[in-house]
Amino acid sequence: MTRAPESADPRWATYPDTIVEIFTSPLLRVDLRHPLPTDLATRLRGLGLGDAWSVITAHNPGRMLSESENERRERDLWRRAESSGAAFLRADGVNPDGTDREVGVAIALAREGSIALAAEFGQSATFWFDGACFWLDPALVGDRPIRLPA
Repeated sequence: MTRAPESADPRWATYPDTIVEIFTSPLLRVDLRHPLPTDLATRLRGLGLGDAWSVITAHNPGRMLSESENERRERDLWRRAESSGAAFLRADGVNPDGTDREVGVAIALAREGSIALAAEFGQSATFWFDGACFWLDPALVGDRPIRLPA
């Protein structure tokens, strides 16, 4: 798959500043701008997703879409997650000031499978948790994974 240059997604430079919110009780907030504390990494490995998994959204694929189109894409992503047979939880990507939220899933797929699913939904990238830290994995934009914090 040929990837587009990073400039193809005007928001690319902001991806490493994402807050991931995982909908457990209590809500888990992971600020990707900071190193992952050991106790939080342990909690993330204990979510029932395995030691490694990814966060994928379907909203705003490299460009802004209407609310109704984002909601349709969100439903399609949930259907794909359910039909995959993989364990998954709701996990949203949120910008630091909370003004932008992309509803998504944390899903127990192999790294290559999560990149393929993100690409299927037109996403520039996915966030990969390797059991110790997060990575920004390019799907349609960029050329190499970026260990976070960047």
